[in-house]
Amino acid sequence: MNDAEHRDAKDAEVVHETEHHDEPQSRPSQVARPEDNLPSTVLALPLNQRPVFPSMMLPLVVPAGRLSDAVRYAITEMGGYVGFFLTRQPLEEGNDFRFEDLHGVGTVARVLKHQDADGGGLQIFAQCLARFRITSLEASEPRLLVRGLVVKPNVDAADSTVRAMAMAIVTSLKDLVQHNPVFADEIKAVLANFNNIDGPGRLADLATSLTTASREDIQAILETDDVLSRMEKVLVLLAKETQLSQIKAKITHQIEEKVSENQRKFFLTEQLKAIKEELGLETDDKSLDLKRFKDVLGKKGAKLSDEVRSVMEEDLRKLTLLDPASSEYGVVRTRLEWLSDLPWGDYTEDDLDLKRLRAGLDKDHHGLEEVKDRIVEFCAVRKLKEDRGGGIIALVGPPGTGKTSIGHSIAKHLGRKFFRLSLGGMRDEAEIKGHRRTYVGALPGKLVQALRRCGSMNPVVLLDEIDKLSVGMQGDPAAALLEVLDPEQNRDFLDHYLDVRVDLSRVLFICTANDISGIPEPLQDRMEVIRLAGYVEAEKYAIARNYLVAKQRIAHGLTAKDITFAKPALISLIRGYAREAGVRRLEQLVAKICRKVATAKATVMDGVGAAFTRALIDAPGLVTYVGKPLMRDDELMAHAVPGVVTGLAWTALGGATLEIEAVSTNVPSARVEEGKQPRLTGGLTLTGQLGDVMKESASLARSYLMSHSARFGLDDTWFERHHVHLHVPAGATPKDGPSAGVTIATALLSLALGTPVRRKLGMTGELTLTGRVYPIGGVREKLTAAKRSGLARALLPRANERDFDELPEYVKEGIEVVFVETLDEVLREAGLLRAPASASRSAPRAR
Repeated sequence: MNDAEHRDAKDAEVVHETEHHDEPQSRPSQVARPEDNLPSTVLALPLNQRPVFPSMMLPLVVPAGRLSDAVRYAITEMGGYVGFFLTRQPLEEGNDFRFEDLHGVGTVARVLKHQDADGGGLQIFAQCLARFRITSLEASEPRLLVRGLVVKPNVDAADSTVRAMAMAIVTSLKDLVQHNPVFADEIKAVLANFNNIDGPGRLADLATSLTTASREDIQAILETDDVLSRMEKVLVLLAKETQLSQIKAKITHQIEEKVSENQRKFFLTEQLKAIKEELGLETDDKSLDLKRFKDVLGKKGAKLSDEVRSVMEEDLRKLTLLDPASSEYGVVRTRLEWLSDLPWGDYTEDDLDLKRLRAGLDKDHHGLEEVKDRIVEFCAVRKLKEDRGGGIIALVGPPGTGKTSIGHSIAKHLGRKFFRLSLGGMRDEAEIKGHRRTYVGALPGKLVQALRRCGSMNPVVLLDEIDKLSVGMQGDPAAALLEVLDPEQNRDFLDHYLDVRVDLSRVLFICTANDISGIPEPLQDRMEVIRLAGYVEAEKYAIARNYLVAKQRIAHGLTAKDITFAKPALISLIRGYAREAGVRRLEQLVAKICRKVATAKATVMDGVGAAFTRALIDAPGLVTYVGKPLMRDDELMAHAVPGVVTGLAWTALGGATLEIEAVSTNVPSARVEEGKQPRLTGGLTLTGQLGDVMKESASLARSYLMSHSARFGLDDTWFERHHVHLHVPAGATPKDGPSAGVTIATALLSLALGTPVRRKLGMTGELTLTGRVYPIGGVREKLTAAKRSGLARALLPRANERDFDELPEYVKEGIEVVFVETLDEVLREAGLLRAPASASRSAPRAR
């Protein structure tokens, strides 16, 4: 046995020698015990938090009311004896409690001292004497009195098991002191006064009262009469308490170690910084910032404007006076960083070799001649006049026609940096002009960010989807662009964040849009608009053969030996699967075919399947790769029908053909009196989601035909005797515009005469009430759609002859174009009106 165990055993001996209740020879010499001569009826008082044990002294404040009155009664009438019982559930503040709310075992105590408290309450000092087990309720009103038995300890203190238990409790208490200093004073007092501890039971009670166990666990020990069992439960509680104390001590130690280590590092870092500063080896962050900004000011001083130099010098003075920990320091420092990082006076040198520039643009893009000519002209002017500013070009056309990619190509072959800014859905003008510095997280606008990222003051900036700007609560970005895209103003562009003027006059701005009507008029005024039409079949084939196939083949890890596209296959893809104005869908289809071929090749490389052979993509085999065609080669009606005429339309997505259909029903005359003319109620119904302008064109065409019915060989009352229904497929697509006027008039006359128009004939033109044909827009797109749909002849207003002459030959060829200036000429070409015998000339034609 070591010294510690010997001392524990000795301490336990002192405890056990004082309790020998079962030895008969010791009874006559025993003094009176606290359990003796206690009453069987006591006043019941509730305890909310923890139960109390015998031999404890309990100071208590009894609130005024029923409880304080009951305690005064017990003091005067019951010898001061009360019983303390733990409530089964904690009670709310107040005096109301019932017999059922109390546990059945508590502690009987005697009030030794008492005095009145503030508010009518009572302060008492009670000595707990013994356990008390309730057997019955004596009275509930006006005070709760209970009858019960005093539980007397019954233990053989000489028993070796009891002695071992006592020794274990003493050891656990000493361990608890080592790990939890909170209990140090109480436990040391217990261990120092073993001679006053009345037996093992009292030791177990005192040990329990020192723990932080739950009210239920402490009540369970109070209710345990058998001292040995009680000591076992106490040892379990002490073990849990010791374990918790160990964990707490470990956590506290870890935290202290971390804090100590951080403090040590902090002190060492501060010492090292002080030593380096003393030796001149290092300065603080503020000094480094000041030195860096002063160096930038010195290097770029000659390139900076007076305004920028003045602002930077003022901010440097502010930075010198500000505390680095202040928020204002961060704002000033960030602004200086932006001013320092901007490439003031730095310009990339343009590659002004016109021949090399045109060859590079032709290599990257097929067609787009007007755009390429404009860029070559830009470089030619720059070659003759170096200080010529940038340009502002707007490319307007259907999706997939190369607007965005040509911008990147222009920058590459000019030798300039490129920045793309997507404007689609932008609704905050601060994205253009920057945020005010007063806002948290404020930044300059995208244009200043573009200059910083590109590192030059003359990049190519692509403003993509400018027609899709939105107006929000934060302002109108389109209005903010007015200053940017005005050559007279953008040399003094003011960013709200920097609050200094930035020269954007050398930037080449290229804007893209699908629909020019989405761009505000003042903004259109500042741009040079170049319209890009949709590609015709020949252009799509050339693009697929020369660009798309090679691009997708490389992107999918294939070689020219792995896959080959036959010309009929590409033509079939264009006609049957990708009839949109651009080539985006066509590229997706080529990519899909390449993916399937790449999958087949990879499968063979894994040793699965037959040997890989070269894939020859022909027209019949397209179904295997991309499914059945989505469109027919000829979408026109197979045979001519009266009242059906093909019109030519133009949308933001390209040209299209529309078959305008008209049918009629007879209108019965109403019953009238004898001798009067019958009243007829013919009318016109329009369907197909037609806009207001198109509805007006239909009413105009009907009125014109009615006013000239005799000349066209119609009965004067035909339109009054027939109700006409005019429909323009597809019904789910909105349609509007004046260019369908001649088409609607031709359809109505064809229906009235019962004569079909010539097949494979398309027409477009605005009709007036005098029968004249006015010009329309989108000539190229409409002719492209006509050729795509298999039309052989197209009727155009004579005023559009100039637009036709400007078209490239590959757009003109393959279709006969007839120019007309009156509806009579249109009807003659449609086969609905005979040419007059005296006609000396026919309408001009072009092939």
